[in-house]
Amino acid sequence: MKLKPRDLKSFIDKDIRYKRAEALLIGQWESLLLSEPWDMPVITRADVSFAKTLSEANVVKTDVDLSTFKGVQKFISHNNSRLSPDVVKLLKEPFL
Repeated sequence: MKLKPRDLKSFIDKDIRYKRAEALLIGQWESLLLSEPWDMPVITRADVSFAKTLSEANVVKTDVDLSTFKGVQKFISHNNSRLSPDVVKLLKEPFL
């Protein structure tokens, strides 16, 4: 899978959008707390969507598996306090 221009630009620039998706994929979401100590960042639909795109394009090495039900359940369990119900629904949708 190839990245779309906007996604490729985020990847090249390593902007905040990329950093959030990367942190999600490498299991380092807590590292965002150090860069934003005044704010408890929650995982958004955009974060999940971009993380899936990066994972499918094989541009970020990840142990987080968002392509299987077991992997999604593990991810939800690990990040439950940072996920809104709509993000959980988005993650589970492919398996319903």
